[in-house]
Amino acid sequence: MEFIETLYVKNGNILNLEYHLKRIKNTLKYFKFKTLKLPKLKEGEYRVRITYNQFGIKNIEYFPIKRREFKKFKLIKIDFDYKFKYKNRNHFLDIYSKYKNFDEFILIKNNLITDTTISNIAFFTGKEWITPKYPLLKGTKREELLNKKILKVENIHISDIKYFKKIALINAIVGFREIENFVIIK
Repeated sequence: MEFIETLYVKNGNILNLEYHLKRIKNTLKYFKFKTLKLPKLKEGEYRVRITYNQFGIKNIEYFPIKRREFKKFKLIKIDFDYKFKYKNRNHFLDIYSKYKNFDEFILIKNNLITDTTISNIAFFTGKEWITPKYPLLKGTKREELLNKKILKVENIHISDIKYFKKIALINAIVGFREIENFVIIK
C-alpha cells in the first residue's frame, strides 16, 4: 500500500509544512509504519508529490504549478472511502473517464457533500464559509483554515447548494480559491 503527499514548494520552503507532517505522521501511526524523514527539496516554485510506504520514501516527483479554471461542476454520488491520501486514485480516474465536459466534480456520500476529486470544498452562505463536516480527506489547508476559524464545519446536503453565493476549492496547491461564477450540474 502506497500513499502520497502533495506539497507546494515556494522559494525552497514547503508551505503549510506542519499540517503535512501531521498527516504523514497520522498515516504512519495508523498503519504502524516506521518514521519518515522528508528530504531536502530543490529550490524554486513547484508542486512536489512524495510517494511513500512502510519502507520509506519510494519516489519524489516535481511538477510546474499550473492554474486551472473551475466553472462547471458535476455532482457525483460515491460509495468509497478516502480517509488517507492513497497513491491509488482509481476511483477518481473512473469519474474523469466517465464525464469529460466538466472542470471538476463535487462528491456526494450519504446525500452529503464531501469534497471534490482534487480538493476540499467550502461554501459561502453570505455571512460565513462552511465546509463539510465529513470530508473524504482532511486536507492540510482545510485543517489550517479550521484552526484559524476561517471555516466552520457543517453537514451540507445536496439541497443546500442553491443557497450558496460562492464556493471555494481548498488544497495545498490552490490554497483557498474563491469561485463566484459557477454552474453545478446534478
